[in-house]
Amino acid sequence: MSIRFILLVLVFVCCIGHAQEDQPVIAADRPGALTGPHVMPYHKLQWETGIGFESTKGGPRTVTLNTTLLRFGLFKHAEIRVGTNFLLSNDGQAPKYTFGIAPLNVGLKAQLNEGSGILPTVAFLAQVQSPHIGTKDQLPPHLAPSVYFLFEHVVTNWFNVGYNIGAEWDGASAKPSTFLGVGVYFSFADKWGAFLENYNRFNSQIGHSYMTEFGVTWLASRRVQLDLYADLDFKRFGTFFNVSCGVSWLIN
Repeated sequence: MSIRFILLVLVFVCCIGHAQEDQPVIAADRPGALTGPHVMPYHKLQWETGIGFESTKGGPRTVTLNTTLLRFGLFKHAEIRVGTNFLLSNDGQAPKYTFGIAPLNVGLKAQLNEGSGILPTVAFLAQVQSPHIGTKDQLPPHLAPSVYFLFEHVVTNWFNVGYNIGAEWDGASAKPSTFLGVGVYFSFADKWGAFLENYNRFNSQIGHSYMTEFGVTWLASRRVQLDLYADLDFKRFGTFFNVSCGVSWLIN
């Protein structure tokens, strides 16, 4: 009986190992302010979530209790995505934090080109924030759409370059902000990664912003990735900071 049991255990472990090898390796859109061009595999579901803290000296502070982004492979080269944030906010004057839910964000990402040689991988991302689903003081007055073109160049097997170009509406003004971002991405020993991004928003009505983000990732398994990152604002250097950590899980 003991030999049979041992043989059954060995067969079971081998089957699990084979099943793990057949699973696709997770490709997450977090961390980072930029979005990668890769879409979810067909009929695969992924959950990306995290916590964070953002503070301006003498000004507003925000604790992100949970960011949630659900991504589902709708077609072979397209995914649907739904996200929101659960927040504790303080304007810097009130003694207490106020709980709120960010507007529901629904989007579609479609891959337009699979990179090869000097040609980048290219995708298109369209999203819209709802003026009806979320905490009242967090909601835009009208639908707030955004559109982006997403690019990635694979330079070597351990170094990639990505960049995003897009337009973002706030739901209040007909004039969008222009989003421009570029990032460099490194991988080490198959499991560790690091990145550095510069991303900017240009709007003559409300002013421009220039941000830098950097962080690390760790591939805990083929289906789970952990991350840690921070933001710097050179216009408010020394008075603003934002840190966050999170996890991405390829559920099925």
